[in-house]
Amino acid sequence: MIDQAIFNRAPLAPNTYSELPLGAVKPLGWLYEKEKALAEGITGHLYEIWPSVRDTAWMGGNGENWERGPYYFDGLIPLAWELNDERLKSVAMRFVEWTLASQQENGYFGPHDNPDWWPRMVAMKCMKQYFEATGDKRVLPFMAKYFEYEYKMLDGQPLGMWAIARAGDNIETVQWLYNITGAKVLLKLCDKLLAQSIDWTGYYHTFPDSRDQKKAFPWKLLQPMMEENPDPWSAGWQQHQRTHVVNQAMALKTPVLDHTLHGGIKQAQAFYAGWEKLMKHHGVASGMFTGDEHLSGTNPTQGTETCAVVETLYSLETIMGQLDDAKLGDIWERIAYNALPAPISPDTWAHQYDQQVNQISVGTGKYNWYNNSNGANTFGLEPHYGCCTANLHQGYPKFVSHLWYAVKNGGLCAMTYAPCEVKWKVGDTRVQVTVSGNYPYAEDISIKVRCEKTAKFPIHLRIPAWTEDAYAKIGEETFVGEAGKFLVIDREWGEETETNLHISRAVKAEKYYHQSVAVTCGPVLYALPLGEKWEYRGAEMPLSDRYATAEKPFNYALLPEEGFTLSEDGRSVTATGFPVPEWKEKDGVTEPIPVLPKQKEESVQLSLVPYAEAVLRIAQFPQGRK
Repeated sequence: MIDQAIFNRAPLAPNTYSELPLGAVKPLGWLYEKEKALAEGITGHLYEIWPSVRDTAWMGGNGENWERGPYYFDGLIPLAWELNDERLKSVAMRFVEWTLASQQENGYFGPHDNPDWWPRMVAMKCMKQYFEATGDKRVLPFMAKYFEYEYKMLDGQPLGMWAIARAGDNIETVQWLYNITGAKVLLKLCDKLLAQSIDWTGYYHTFPDSRDQKKAFPWKLLQPMMEENPDPWSAGWQQHQRTHVVNQAMALKTPVLDHTLHGGIKQAQAFYAGWEKLMKHHGVASGMFTGDEHLSGTNPTQGTETCAVVETLYSLETIMGQLDDAKLGDIWERIAYNALPAPISPDTWAHQYDQQVNQISVGTGKYNWYNNSNGANTFGLEPHYGCCTANLHQGYPKFVSHLWYAVKNGGLCAMTYAPCEVKWKVGDTRVQVTVSGNYPYAEDISIKVRCEKTAKFPIHLRIPAWTEDAYAKIGEETFVGEAGKFLVIDREWGEETETNLHISRAVKAEKYYHQSVAVTCGPVLYALPLGEKWEYRGAEMPLSDRYATAEKPFNYALLPEEGFTLSEDGRSVTATGFPVPEWKEKDGVTEPIPVLPKQKEESVQLSLVPYAEAVLRIAQFPQGRK
């Protein structure tokens, strides 16, 4: 592992926080168990069972030569090094060695028969992480040579489909390399990439796609336009590219990277403007926006693609390293604790392409997707397009690696409080930080700091905006935090110092589509579990396609004014509601949420569980009235 964080060098905008190199943060507790399950399940065996990775051209095979190989290794590399799993490292090295050896004298690398810029953007993210984990001296010259090639070639071979929307992934690794080498051509390359890509800064400020695309631009109208004119800048393809849910997820970081390069208030504010509009017009209670395959409005029966979840998390992880804003962590952890685990089966072998916040069947209904197949919310190895099969692996490992950031001029910053261990060197002192506790289901977190010798440096603790009371105690000292800010504790740390951080939580009711109510406590969304009757089709388990129908009724309204009761362990919430018989099911999907239904039947007590623990669920309820 390299032993220093990479901060911006002039003329890039200075940043307070920078990601720690891969391997500095290791998972503990439930987070370790989650990663271990992935290593023993789909992530650790996909290269053996799935032809798109098993035969990938990115390891010298004759199979898929586009994005799926790089996608897979973009998650496998951090998982392998965080777990120190030698088997997975050896698989990752097959990709690394083939990729390094594939570079030609002019800098070009990768499968020779597919010159698309886009998969190479993902491959460079892989190589960046590999270098951070190992310090392999071959990587930086390899990247520099390719980026020089890219700079020379872009005028004659401009960015094409997908790349014009996703150039931010390219810019991010170029800026990272510039911060190491200082080569000015890299800044020029960033300018060229921005000039050839969609103007996401302007887009997020104007946001022309506020309507559900099924109504604004039905697929039966858009598809013929795209077929008639395949130019990526044609009207049809631009509409497709701008509203594609994964493009949106990746693009969120692009204006911030533009701001890092050039400054400008408009660029700095574009993420905030875009996120506010995405959530207003397409947001659901899981913390994500819908897209099945394109922006689909605020109805909680619309789907959100798994690729969009992991890419939104990565965009936020990039942005948190560029903007000094604690509130970004609230968005990030809301997604990570809800939308990230929800589409992955407990045994990790199966996933959904689309998840629904109100999900009353899996694979057995007629879903009102924009242009996905009805089976897109089935749990399986490849339930729809294979992009999510290849790409889901980055979610948890990158969440782990971004739990803590380095602070400019020394120190560490916690972005959320999952169990983990950080090993880092602050100045000339080796430091180990261990986080334990049951956050986000408990209010108290233990942060133990061990130093090889006494050292003075700051630790920044993110205080969520949703809390009403937060403080840290070290012995008899108390440090009071402010909601939505970083609590900075700048002191001398001895050989072992324990900080007890308290972040109060309260159950709250949030308003969404059709005045529906979602129940949250801290970053956790709670849902009514409907029970599942499973059916397995196709291959033998664990590779079967998994279908489910509900065992319990879904149609209840909530009475939030009656209050909520949180269990002692934080794992359930009791709410008061009543049945709403007029709220019906149609073909495995709920009809639109009734607005303010009047109570006609006796009240009942509903036991809600964390969103991701209920496969079939209601998480946005009608708000009832007496």
